[in-house]
Amino acid sequence: MEHRIRAAGILIRHEAILLLRIEDETGEYWVPPGGGFEPEDVTSKGCLRREYFEEAGIETTIGELICVREFLECETNRYNIELYYHVTNYTGEPHLENLEGLNDESVIQAVEWVPFSELPQCRSYPDDLLYLVDKVRQKDFSHHVGSYIQGPDETMNRLI
Repeated sequence: MEHRIRAAGILIRHEAILLLRIEDETGEYWVPPGGGFEPEDVTSKGCLRREYFEEAGIETTIGELICVREFLECETNRYNIELYYHVTNYTGEPHLENLEGLNDESVIQAVEWVPFSELPQCRSYPDDLLYLVDKVRQKDFSHHVGSYIQGPDETMNRLI
């Protein structure tokens, strides 16, 4: 069985959430920016900062862990873990110019602020985005102990 770890972020501004509009063989849907770990990623928050820059063109500050979501893709027999974080701050204006040459370039069609009121009519992944928005608004976060480097013995273990 293949495994995939993905970090995604919930960024809220003025009663709207920043989402990517995707179009692939299944049709059109919306997702928060994020993506899977790559060899250069050391932490899930670092992975998410990289993904936000690649997919939305903005620098971000990653806050608290909102939740962990897991699922099995039956067709591919791939087990997924998704870590959803609150994105607390950003600089720049969202754009897609950084996508050139990346594997998502052909499927990501837009990056937009989608009003909360429109989310129930949108096909989205996860389909319970309003639940994640409510968790952020209520400051109801999970606990993230931190990211550690494990050395050859206990004296080398450290938080990064």
